Amino acid sequence: MATSTNLATGVRLQELTVALQPVLNLRTGKVHGFEALLRGPAGSDINPPALFRRARREHWLGELEDRARSLAFEAAERYLEGEEVLFLNGDVRFPMPPHSYPHVVMEVSEAQDVSHHQVENLRRQGMKLYLDDYGVSHGNLARILDIRPCGIKVDRSIVRGISQDVRRFAIARALSSLASDLGMELVAEGIETSEDLVASRRAGFTLGQGYYLGRPVVDPDRQEINRVSQLLSDLVIERVTSARFRLVASSL
Repeated sequence: MATSTNLATGVRLQELTVALQPVLNLRTGKVHGFEALLRGPAGSDINPPALFRRARREHWLGELEDRARSLAFEAAERYLEGEEVLFLNGDVRFPMPPHSYPHVVMEVSEAQDVSHHQVENLRRQGMKLYLDDYGVSHGNLARILDIRPCGIKVDRSIVRGISQDVRRFAIARALSSLASDLGMELVAEGIETSEDLVASRRAGFTLGQGYYLGRPVVDPDRQEINRVSQLLSDLVIERVTSARFRLVASSL
C-alpha cells in the first residue's frame, strides 16, 4: 500500500502548498475572503482532485485533509486581513486541526453525504456552512433544508455564459430571490469575462469568484486585488461592457 509520505508521484505531503483565490463583493468591490486550494510544489503536475481520490482509495485521506487544512489556516494567518473569510473545502468527517483564525466557512459539496451531527459539530466550532458547486448535480432544494447553509456557491456551469443565455440568467435570478428570502449569501463561481460579471451582478449575486476577479496564487498580490476591487466599486466595468451584451441584457 502506498503511504502519504511517499507517493508514487514522488511528492511528499510536506511539499504541498495552498493557493488563495479572492472572493469579492460584487456590489462594493471589497474583498470578502479567499478560498484555499491545494497545490503541488512549483513545477509539478499534481492534480489535487486525483490526489484526494487516491488518498481515499488507499486510506490516508485523513492525513491529507489535515495537511491541507493546516496549510490553509497558516496561509490565512499570513495573508488575510480584518474580517476576511477563509473558505475551506474538505470532507466533514475529519476533525479540524488546531487553529486560531476566527472567520471560516466550510464548503460542503451538494453531493457530499453529511449527517445532522456533523453539521452541528461544525457549527459548534464556530464555522459557517456553504453549499458548494450548487447546480452541478441536481440543484437539490432538499440539501438546503437539511444543511441550512449560510450561503450557496453556484457552480460555474450556470454562471459561465450567463450574459448570453436567458435561461442561465433566469435560474440565477431565481436563486438570488431564494437566497434573499432565506438570508443566505450567494456566490457566483467561475466569472471569467466582464460580460458575465455584469450579468451576475444584475442577476442578484452578492459575491463572486473566478479568473476575471483573481486567479488562485500562493502569494496573493494585494495591489492587483485592490485594482480589481476598485474597478468594481467605481462601476467602470458597467461602462466598458460591449454593445452586444447590452442588447442581450436589455431583453432579459
